[in-house]
Amino acid sequence: MMDQRPTLADVARVAGVSRAAASRAMNGAYGVSDTVRDRVRAVAAELGFEPHAVARALATGRASAGRRERIEVLIVDPDPAAMSAKPFYSRVLTGAMRALGDRDITLEVRRVATLPADDADPPFGRLLINVPGAAGAAYARRGRTVALGRSAPGVMFVAPDNDGGGYQAAAHLVTSGRERIGAVFGPPTPCADERRAGFLRVMAGAARPVTAADGDFTRARGYAAARELLAREPRLDAVFASCDVTAMGVLQALRESGRRLADDVAVVGFDGSTLAEAADLSSVYMPVEDEATAAVHHLLDPSLPPPARLPTSLTVRGSS
Repeated sequence: MMDQRPTLADVARVAGVSRAAASRAMNGAYGVSDTVRDRVRAVAAELGFEPHAVARALATGRASAGRRERIEVLIVDPDPAAMSAKPFYSRVLTGAMRALGDRDITLEVRRVATLPADDADPPFGRLLINVPGAAGAAYARRGRTVALGRSAPGVMFVAPDNDGGGYQAAAHLVTSGRERIGAVFGPPTPCADERRAGFLRVMAGAARPVTAADGDFTRARGYAAARELLAREPRLDAVFASCDVTAMGVLQALRESGRRLADDVAVVGFDGSTLAEAADLSSVYMPVEDEATAAVHHLLDPSLPPPARLPTSLTVRGSS
């Protein structure tokens, strides 16, 4: 006899199926056969598993003994120092913890360079960051999933108005009289592509050519890209960096080249993080904490309506 109440993992183990399959069988969701559904439910009845314990925990803020559920924040980022080097991730965790409040649900963080091949014990809910569209769709089929940033069609996501933020950054540089404008764009992800699109739309309308380089949201690449831009256009008088971490590398390269910030070259970043405040960097603020809070709320209650894009706003500081 078990010493504590059986969990869904216990049911899955005895029934010989994955935890995700057991969850779908108990909830009557698609993706399992009638045979598997009947076997899982029979095992659950035999073990005395209560299928609605999680729902009661969400309503009361306390889980039953032995039933501590978890939400996983799955981050795909090859940089081993990403968690300390990129304020975005700590802001996500702040927002996620805010959403959980005092509920007895564990928040797990998993950073991987590449997506794992197996998923033997899926969590109650999963928050995806930098997960490619097709992979995001695969995870969504395994259980409750919300992506931060646009993902595959049909995958719930929460995202800021990246396009509008890129537009604001470009409009600021154009209206402040900058003529020779450079940009360090981001990697090929939806959020970076949206920022690029908004920025370039303004530049095309203003007939401003853009000297551009690709980035990867790291300081090292921002530094190298800025040096490349200066070599290609020595009279550069503005740079847009598609995230604040990239902007830190751009600022370093400009200082080493003898350029005076704002006087010779204006710099605008994107994120509105504490890095921007400390460096007196003009930056497009995106409400990351609110983004993560909304995402976790949707994990807890999938019946909520799809979230709208969260607004972004440019804060002008001494760098431009």
